[in-house]
Amino acid sequence: MRNNSMYTSTQIIAKEGWNQIVFAFMIFLLSYALSFLPWIFFLIFMGTLYSYRNPERIAEEDDGRCLVSPMDGVITDISKISLHDGSEVLRIVIRKSFWDVGVLRAPLGMEAIDIKKRFGLFMASSSPLFSRLSERKTFTCKSAFASIKMVISAGLWSQKITLFSKMGAFKAGERLGFLRDGEVALLLPLDTRVKVSLNDEVKAGMSILGYLAYKDKDVK
Repeated sequence: MRNNSMYTSTQIIAKEGWNQIVFAFMIFLLSYALSFLPWIFFLIFMGTLYSYRNPERIAEEDDGRCLVSPMDGVITDISKISLHDGSEVLRIVIRKSFWDVGVLRAPLGMEAIDIKKRFGLFMASSSPLFSRLSERKTFTCKSAFASIKMVISAGLWSQKITLFSKMGAFKAGERLGFLRDGEVALLLPLDTRVKVSLNDEVKAGMSILGYLAYKDKDVK
């Protein structure tokens, strides 16, 4: 059973940003009282508020095999890769900017069965060393149709990778964490039908990335 204190929130502003927003607002009030460039600190406050927005999202399609984007951002890679155990998977990488919505969502109905953390650096996701040195968390998830992995890597402006619930079942599009800056890589079966292309902009919980393939055993 999930710990409700770690469960996702539906507030219009993500709770992960409340401390930063209050701090930015207090600095703005101080600058206003001292008549020291208040408009600059007001813009900083509004930018902080905007970066932690938490909008409602509805998927474009309701299908158990449908994969929705787990994060706002741009598709930067679609390729076949080999894992350490010798198996091959399809990798779809989504990279977000600081200004994209930071709430992470489940790409489909699934259960998180394992999570691993790699301690690393908070560095620019455009760096050639990002995949080797960045801090990351890897979800191993199981759906009714296939097992997938989500590799969440923190970027330069991330303070940490926040997960609302470390283990348990998630509905498609359900909020599961927060990432201020970085990227998410989905590791999928090779027969996944991809519906996006490189440089496409996607929205978490809304944009369709593709579909898990139907198997012969699914046909009755």
